[in-house]
Amino acid sequence: MTAESSVLRHDAGFTLVEVLVAMFIFSLISVGTFYAMTSAVDSHDRVKAANQRLAGIETARTLIKSDLANVVLTPTRDPYGTQSLYVFSGGVDDLFNLTRTSRDNPGGLDRRGDLQRVVYRVEDAALIREVLAQTNPAPRTDTIRQTLLSGVERAVVEFFENDLSYNQLYIGNDPDATFSHNRVRLTLTFTDGDQLSQDFELAP
Repeated sequence: MTAESSVLRHDAGFTLVEVLVAMFIFSLISVGTFYAMTSAVDSHDRVKAANQRLAGIETARTLIKSDLANVVLTPTRDPYGTQSLYVFSGGVDDLFNLTRTSRDNPGGLDRRGDLQRVVYRVEDAALIREVLAQTNPAPRTDTIRQTLLSGVERAVVEFFENDLSYNQLYIGNDPDATFSHNRVRLTLTFTDGDQLSQDFELAP
């Protein structure tokens, strides 16, 4: 073996220090890449969650606005025929418990009236809207439940009458019942600490 081939064979290899340095650099690049990918995924999840909440807020706002603007103070009965105490109530067990009109029934194709019973409540950290398809339901009438917002820790309702406000409102089952309140404020506190407050007009 010549001296020249010995030198070439020596130059073709890597020392232990070089290998360790290369591994160290590769580790740094891998950690940086992993951190960047994790941050990107976290950011994507946060943006997705924020968009979902915004969509839920808009849906809830639209439904509540429509329900409160179309309230009718009409007597109702429970599934067993007992007359309800109130034609409208809110602020304690339920955020709102009401009957509304102006439900679409194009051409009268569906065999039902244009009234709906609607209840809003916070249950299991969620804002729930429940709808009974009939004003005076039978015992097994289906209830349509819709989760509008998740992660709701607390909900507060305020009913305004001019400059006065009340946290509860009950209107008795009276044929001459009328609203003296004209505005409702709903304030939601979320489990992450965010808070949302919205005012709605209440049907006269």
